[in-house]
Amino acid sequence: MKTLDKIFKKVNRLFIDENSKIVLMSDCHRGSGNYDDNFRKNQNIYDSALRHYYNQGFTYIELGDGDEMWEIKSYSEIVEEYLDSFKELKRFNDDGRLIMIYGNHDIEKKNASILEKYFYYYVDKETKEKKELLSDLKVYDGLILQYKKYDIFLIHGHQVDFLNHTLWPISRFLVRHVWSHFELAGVKDPTEAAKNYRVKNKVEKKLQKWSNDHNKILIAGHTHRPIFPKSKDSLYFNDGSCIHPNGITCIEIENGKITLVKWGFDVNKKEQIVVRRFVLEGSEAIEDFFKPTK
Repeated sequence: MKTLDKIFKKVNRLFIDENSKIVLMSDCHRGSGNYDDNFRKNQNIYDSALRHYYNQGFTYIELGDGDEMWEIKSYSEIVEEYLDSFKELKRFNDDGRLIMIYGNHDIEKKNASILEKYFYYYVDKETKEKKELLSDLKVYDGLILQYKKYDIFLIHGHQVDFLNHTLWPISRFLVRHVWSHFELAGVKDPTEAAKNYRVKNKVEKKLQKWSNDHNKILIAGHTHRPIFPKSKDSLYFNDGSCIHPNGITCIEIENGKITLVKWGFDVNKKEQIVVRRFVLEGSEAIEDFFKPTK
């Protein structure tokens, strides 16, 4: 909890208003396209959603674990496998509409040399030329969106998870060299909040407590469980993930309102398979969630 206090005090603020358009996604876990790459099945859905948000003038904010940098040792494999997705992100970056926050699985993005080496540029397979990708990208540990007098605190959420924050180098070692083998036998990875309900619940209770104690909206990822508080006694939201079995979830902030949405495949009247946006919860005005200050 003290870690969240420290992050909140030092992070940048982005002032937004009714004209601002923000989409929050996290936990894409873009991998190398191998058998256990969970993002692979949803790439077309993800890319379609990105094209929609770009064309509609949204700013894309990724709340951590965008890339699977624990299981994959050679980060260039990630960009090579999902170059089309990165090119969609490049359009946001070129327009100054891309913000990234690191999580535990891509914590090395806080290292500027890692970003420059693997994400600023890519090598074109045909021409062998080095081309710009996410040039000059900076990745943060958190961000505050300020809407009027209200604060919306954005983090990944692993900061309240001891194994994935304080002991992350050990957890990464175990994921790379131990738990991947055990998972084939059905043993759950204890470091993975998304797969361990006891850890998931513990993390979410801490995040909810912090947001309520400080009377600030907190939006995170990490647990992969989309959360939109139905009652006004909670200020904790979660955007879910991009690796759900049947699509991706994300949170939109537009016209001063928050909406939880899902993107997935659907069949239209012509019996064609299409990618479609579904509203899961909302839209609710930001100020409606806040308790009156005493």
